[in-house]
Amino acid sequence: MFDHPVARLVMLRLVLAVSAAALGATAAVGFKKISHFWLCILISFAAGALLAVALFDILPESLKLVGWKAGLLSILSGYFLFFIITRFVFHICPACAATHTEINFKAITLAMVAALSVHSFMDGLAIYSGYLTATPIGILILVAVVYHKFPEGMALALVARGSGMDRRRSFLTSFVLESTTTLAGGIAGLIILTPSSSRWVGYVLGHIGGGFIFLVVHALLSEVIKHHPRSTVLAALLGAASIGITGYFVGAF
Repeated sequence: MFDHPVARLVMLRLVLAVSAAALGATAAVGFKKISHFWLCILISFAAGALLAVALFDILPESLKLVGWKAGLLSILSGYFLFFIITRFVFHICPACAATHTEINFKAITLAMVAALSVHSFMDGLAIYSGYLTATPIGILILVAVVYHKFPEGMALALVARGSGMDRRRSFLTSFVLESTTTLAGGIAGLIILTPSSSRWVGYVLGHIGGGFIFLVVHALLSEVIKHHPRSTVLAALLGAASIGITGYFVGAF
């Protein structure tokens, strides 16, 4: 399966996303202290990109493939899945939770690992589903996920450091969790979804778009914007603008 040109290209995109998380983890363990202001800025930039991709690319594509009723249901399913996990398991996005005045995580729990695994799995599935659209939307999804992976990898490594791990173990914890779950999402897509299953791709895209919207709403409105409202809003706008510029050059708009 992995010898197929499509599989190789998808794996390359997945590796790019995982590499962004690894760079974030490297930055987290390479410095004695990470400025929470800049972590908020990075998260907000990524959130703006995710929101732009969700609203202007993922959701319209989903509605086109499956229709309004089915599309809206798939969007709501993604939003409420992330809501339920955040409410009853653990915050679905460690990076979004790491935006307080001081990072003071005491332990990496199984609940955190479970929540992050679902999140990163959906990232990998999003990358593959975007590729299956055979449109520039796939590139924009990849760019947005890569943006988000950097602060996510950074935040997870900071959590590990705060729980008492040394630098090496903190990096490995972040890298292993991010790589295995993100790759698993992409591989699951390769196994389950095919270019001919356009209707199922529409459902999956809607589900992913709903999850992205939850992440953005929670990151910006519930967390980040409370601390640095002007800076984070500006960063989010820049993130959205970067997607617009990328979309223009790849022919998405």
